[in-house]
Amino acid sequence: MSDRYLALLRGINVGGNNLIGKDDLRRCFQELGFERVRTYIQSGNVLFRASAAGAAALTRRVEEGLSERFAYAARAVVLSHADYTAALAAAPPAWGRDADCRHNALFTLAGATPGEVLAALPPARPDIDTIAAGPGVVFWSAAKDRITRSAFMKLPTLPVYRQVTIRNHNTVRKLAALLEALSS
Repeated sequence: MSDRYLALLRGINVGGNNLIGKDDLRRCFQELGFERVRTYIQSGNVLFRASAAGAAALTRRVEEGLSERFAYAARAVVLSHADYTAALAAAPPAWGRDADCRHNALFTLAGATPGEVLAALPPARPDIDTIAAGPGVVFWSAAKDRITRSAFMKLPTLPVYRQVTIRNHNTVRKLAALLEALSS
């Protein structure tokens, strides 16, 4: 029996770099032996089923397969359905629900922890930012009307930026629904 997984790829189809079409990405995952492969939007979200091998082993398999097929240094976070559900359960109650804020989830790549990511970030501005950690993820909300003054805006200039892959709350919630529905 196979389990449900989600791969969150870092740095594809962003700024004209590492351009990979959804169909090519889906075929690559199928060639890696995964089943029921489905992509969601063009930013590196792949849902699939795989025999229980563990997320760490699957992450290595995905990164190696993508690197070889598409000639770039692939980085990914692979989460089981249970791990993704646990990560989302740790979100603060207002995360994704306050329309006056932008909400992002920073999923940590192998070798980084949410605590290390938090320690490497500039201090949150309490009047603008709300930051909380969960298993393998940092939840960040910033007031839309003051977003340019948010500590979040500095993230791309920091070394820790290369240790996360970011999704907005709409994508995070949609992926949860798709992962839940992924047929056997």
